[in-house]
This record gives sequence, C-alpha cells and structure tokens, in this order.
Amino acid sequence: MKLINVEPKDNYVVRVFLDDNSIVDFDVKAELERIACYKPLYDNALFKTVRFKNKRIYWNEQFDFHLDQILAQGHFVKLNP
Repeated sequence: MKLINVEPKDNYVVRVFLDDNSIVDFDVKAELERIACYKPLYDNALFKTVRFKNKRIYWNEQFDFHLDQILAQGHFVKLNP
C-alpha cells in the first residue's frame, strides 16, 4: 500500500489517499494533544503544508507520521458517488 496524496482538512484532520483507492482521515489533533513536541502543528498555516513521501506524511524533519500509525488510528472514508 502506497500513499498517493494528502490533503489537510478542517479541525486538524489529514485526508490520506492510497493506491488501492482507499481514503483515510487521520485526526492529527489527538496526537497534538498527546505528544507535546507536536504542538507547533496547531499553527494552521504550518498544518496546511503537509506533504508525503514513501510511507510517511510530514511537515518538516520534526513532525511526521508513518502509514502504519495512520491506518491504525485513522478512519476509512466512504465518499458518496
């Protein structure tokens, strides 16, 4: 499974698009509250700069999440046709 796109959403959610046509919403806010060093991501301008590479979403060298964590804690999205 590979990441093919990421999209920052409202309320600190990142929508992750996978190569098997799955879409996962990952609530980053829960992690911001749990991990003190991630608090700078509360800056909406920074949060919206999310990118992806290989099996990680990231903002810079300090802030990233692995696909395994996203799949374990995220919620699969069913879009209306």
